[in-house]
Amino acid sequence: MNFRRLITLLGMACMLLLPLAAQAQPQQDPNLNVETDRMIRSVPKYNLQFWRPAPNPGDYLTTYGSMIDREHWRLTGGFYLNYAHMPMDIAYSTEKSDKAVIKNQTFMDLYLSLSLFGWVEAAVSMPFVLYESTDFWDTGFPLHKAHSASGVGDLRIVVKGKILDLGKYPVGLALIGDLSTPTGSKGMLMSDETVTFTLNAALEFNPWDKARMSVNIGYRFRPQRDVYGFTLGKAFILAGAASIPFFHPDLDFIADFRGEIATEPDDKNLTLDERPFEADFAFRYRFLRGTTEWWRGLALTAGVGVGLDAVGSPDVRAILGLNFHWVNGGLLGLDYEYGGYITAVDPCPDPELTPPSQIPERCRNVIVDSDGDTIPDKDDKCPFAGRVGYIDEFGCSPDRDGDTVPDYMDLCPDEGGRVDKNGCPITMDTDGDTIPDVRDACPKEPETFNGYEDEDGCPDSDPDALVELSAGKINIKEQVFFETAKAVIKSESFELLDQVAKLLVDNPHVGNVTVEGHTDSRGKYKYNVKLSQDRAESVMKYLIKRGVAADRLNAIGYGPDRPIDTNDTADGRARNRRVEFVVLGLPDEQKK
Repeated sequence: MNFRRLITLLGMACMLLLPLAAQAQPQQDPNLNVETDRMIRSVPKYNLQFWRPAPNPGDYLTTYGSMIDREHWRLTGGFYLNYAHMPMDIAYSTEKSDKAVIKNQTFMDLYLSLSLFGWVEAAVSMPFVLYESTDFWDTGFPLHKAHSASGVGDLRIVVKGKILDLGKYPVGLALIGDLSTPTGSKGMLMSDETVTFTLNAALEFNPWDKARMSVNIGYRFRPQRDVYGFTLGKAFILAGAASIPFFHPDLDFIADFRGEIATEPDDKNLTLDERPFEADFAFRYRFLRGTTEWWRGLALTAGVGVGLDAVGSPDVRAILGLNFHWVNGGLLGLDYEYGGYITAVDPCPDPELTPPSQIPERCRNVIVDSDGDTIPDKDDKCPFAGRVGYIDEFGCSPDRDGDTVPDYMDLCPDEGGRVDKNGCPITMDTDGDTIPDVRDACPKEPETFNGYEDEDGCPDSDPDALVELSAGKINIKEQVFFETAKAVIKSESFELLDQVAKLLVDNPHVGNVTVEGHTDSRGKYKYNVKLSQDRAESVMKYLIKRGVAADRLNAIGYGPDRPIDTNDTADGRARNRRVEFVVLGLPDEQKK
């Protein structure tokens, strides 16, 4: 992703967050009196939100993973909706009855994550309360006057740094810093009084090929508060999660556990109510897959959770999310973009969909047939040298004369020893045209391989061919035609240039060739020189595409400097506009 695109996406995200935050802020009643204001101020400034999603692609639900996207400057994100029933169902006595402080909550967490340098990720997360209800409507209780049905929570900034890469070591290790700012709505248990900070360590491992697990240990720093009789503040955080493939390459089952233990020294009677714990279970399904597209890894997450009867953990929670996350499908998440996966029902990936580097070693010999001879490598004694129809029961090609050239490629299958690439004995070949002197009618002159009497070993030319080799040049019997005033070769000259390329490929002894471009004298001199150079280079590139080695070719444009006819007539000028092929490496005997 380029920098301009990154700035654009971040700007769009900010434009989305700001109006949502403004809309979710509770509206002040113009008739707000002193008593109501006092009620609002008496609500404890404490963030009751226990379910805080981990926002990076390699994370679970609320538990962090150690892996980081290898692509630099990749922007991802998403949102979670979660409904909590009785997140603070601790009875608070009134004259009439005992009722729940917070009965129902519906949250939306909207977040963005950015990968940096391959070892660090930064994310921002904004929680919104879409709906909240309380049983306290007694006039003497603060929430009666202060409570609003919706609001904004504390903005979080999360930074993860990778220390150990799970792809290189038995375990992965990362440190995560979570900074929470007091941006939440007043009169609701949605915001801390000051900035709070949480530090977590994530230790991740693969107990087997089909799962990955992570354990988090952390500590949250925030002021101690009395929340309706409970002492809350600093706390140890313990979390763990597992991601297991669920019989499909795009579906994972996730189990996520999280608990906190308050550590305030002033609280002499720490109760279970001050030790929230929650267990969440979800499925994550990736419905958009790609290799380089920005949307790869987009997944749908849905699940439910249960909690202990403690402050912050609900009796029941429902979760729904749309986000960019790795779906393992049984393999390490680093290769989530590829099409082949090891799943719970398919022990090895499809080799036609999976890059060879991603096929596990334990699967390679089971499913791979390197030479395509229908015998898998595990049973093939010649795994790289077989051919369908020309193999024995061991996957090897028969070689009667033992010269290492298989019979189906051996032109001399019963003559072994020191042989050439065709399996025939190597004999004297003075002119190097691959025809032994004993069969060469011209042992000192290399054969011209042009499809015309190529077996006699003598240089010759095909009377019907468009090109021939003679006098230090490759003579062409037609002109090379270009579009007017351009270096674009016309299709009618393709056959001619194909024959030039074939002559050079079939006759490596010819050596190097200079492609010369020439023009007539009309027009400006500098323009003609440049045009002739461009046309020569265009022809050279065409020959290279047809298999001629690039180091055998050179291109020079002479413009109008070397005419072969007068420029005073149309026919003369037409002859002067030409392409010539000058052979530099031709033996002296053939240049005469």
